[in-house]
Amino acid sequence: MQEHLAEAAGIKAAYERFASEFQYERYGEEVEKASLCGERLTERLRRLAMESLAEPGRQRVYEERLIRSHWITAGYEEGILRVELPFLLPHRKSKYTDYIYQPLFLAMEKWCGERGKAGAEVPAFREAVVGFCHVYDKGKPQVRVRDHDNIEEKQVVDALGTFFLESDGGLYLDTFHTTVMGDGDRTEVFLMEKGRFGEWVKAFYVGE
Repeated sequence: MQEHLAEAAGIKAAYERFASEFQYERYGEEVEKASLCGERLTERLRRLAMESLAEPGRQRVYEERLIRSHWITAGYEEGILRVELPFLLPHRKSKYTDYIYQPLFLAMEKWCGERGKAGAEVPAFREAVVGFCHVYDKGKPQVRVRDHDNIEEKQVVDALGTFFLESDGGLYLDTFHTTVMGDGDRTEVFLMEKGRFGEWVKAFYVGE
């Protein structure tokens, strides 16, 4: 990880001097490699912590802290579930993407539990559409924007499917992707019945 970070620092210095998109792309690649090393370490530490905390009370406290540390939020309005992840999803060929599933699973488990206790509806979808809105920081080069077919979505679909979908098979779930430029990087996920998708996508683009 240190080697990748050192390489990234050198490339970034060259980018700031020459403002080359090629150099920025190389910088991003090295940062991604360093990040994946860190994520692998984080996942191993997470599993070690869960295995080491024998008391259920301490496990619940740890899970709460884990959810808060990732700043995952969820809301449900007019038949549409909206989940915000404060990061961009990785490339589908990344060797390590498991780090997405556990925090999202725990966040959705907590959200469903809280709604159940409050007597609020916990949505369930039979034939659904999941929409991914990839928000890229507009202050950074657009070379960062990836093709939609290169974005890993499986971990998100698997986590949401556990709580809200009858099935994520092709007959039950359609997938939609769009990209916008915004303030900071994040991923917004929308889950709805197929019958609501037309009105939702129209409102998304036209604002009606």
